[in-house]
Amino acid sequence: MTRNLKRFEETPLAGKPFEHHVVREFVKPDARLRFWNFAACMSWTAALLVVLVRSAGGHYPRIAFVNFRLAGLHWTRAEDLYTNWRGFVYSPTVAAFFAPLAYLPPSVAIVLWQLLNAAALLGGLTALLQTISPGDVRRHVGIICLLLLPLALGNLDIGHSNPLTIGLLMLAVAAAGVQRWNCAALCVAMATSLKIYPLAIGLLICVVAPRPFGWRLLVALLLLAVAPFLFQHWPYVVEQYRTWISTRSMDDRLNYPTKYAPLDLWFLLHWVGHSSFPPFLYKLLQLASGGAIALFCAWGKRKRWAVERLLTSLFCLALIWMMLLGPATEAYTYVLLAPALILVLVHVFTKSGSSWLKLWISTAFILQLIAAARASFLPGFKPLWIFSALPLSALLFLGPCLVWLLDDSYWREELALEKVPGDLSPDQTIAGKQPNYPRAQ
Repeated sequence: MTRNLKRFEETPLAGKPFEHHVVREFVKPDARLRFWNFAACMSWTAALLVVLVRSAGGHYPRIAFVNFRLAGLHWTRAEDLYTNWRGFVYSPTVAAFFAPLAYLPPSVAIVLWQLLNAAALLGGLTALLQTISPGDVRRHVGIICLLLLPLALGNLDIGHSNPLTIGLLMLAVAAAGVQRWNCAALCVAMATSLKIYPLAIGLLICVVAPRPFGWRLLVALLLLAVAPFLFQHWPYVVEQYRTWISTRSMDDRLNYPTKYAPLDLWFLLHWVGHSSFPPFLYKLLQLASGGAIALFCAWGKRKRWAVERLLTSLFCLALIWMMLLGPATEAYTYVLLAPALILVLVHVFTKSGSSWLKLWISTAFILQLIAAARASFLPGFKPLWIFSALPLSALLFLGPCLVWLLDDSYWREELALEKVPGDLSPDQTIAGKQPNYPRAQ
């Protein structure tokens, strides 16, 4: 009997690792699912039209894109990029990328940038749903997009780079799921150029597939690092890299005033809980928790989890780490967590699981909605407790996420991979032999 589950085929390529082609049974959506798909399409179209028309008309106050475009302008003039400690804080590679937009009219540049962010976000989500997400989640793409819209619209409106960042990370994980290692490495490298801490996902992919991915990631990072030297005088680029590294190494956000404090676990401990938790222990916690996630992924690999379950684990846990224990978490940064939160939320509700788990993860999502509503409709409302909603949502999400990942009832695949893609031995690859795929019990 045909089941709506995943099967893998091995196709030997001359001199190259195997590609895992995911064969999925086509399921025609019923009327309700078609309605949600249509509602999502219309809602996103209307929201993007409003945002783009506003930007084209010059209505973009306190917009993040201004800093990006100004950095591109400084780059074209060989001027210092890092004169303002609260201004442009990204790598010289990002400044070189924005140089062409500096020559365009501001309204045209911001519209192009917003379209790029929206395309990356929705494209990455689509790729993730089609490759590593469970089948029940994939059928509810309309509901997922509707739930994502209120959490992502604020970032798109102000022209932040967060939608592009999470879009690249979703594309990287999806590409790793089908062994497109070059694409995965390039996407991780581009996301790392925007914000350093997305490198965590790349390092975790190295844990589960070190041989095919590790060296490619290193090459991609080096290529993007040297790319700015092609577009400006070398002494200027070297000086900008030196200044960037110096300013980032001296930027200790644990000492920021309340107005600029990152909204992470330290915010809950220090500013909300008034705890005297030592800063050096907190930094050890950051390192130890990252190591614990790597061990969790290695344990899942040893348990021969299916590749979808393994990549979903590292994707969700890495994003939770970025929000709670990463080096720079602002209110708008939490859109990075939104796709993972919504995927787990939808999957839990499509299963006949426990009510307390549904309530648990729903609370995390509602806190995200409250924070997004405050930023959009009450930007002047800034009591300390309202900002705790975001780190609390990430902290609450950690519990049901672990339950979801460890509970086998949520991961009933027809076939479970004995080996993670990319860990095939050289003799298997060259000879064209297929690895054994034991049936799930």
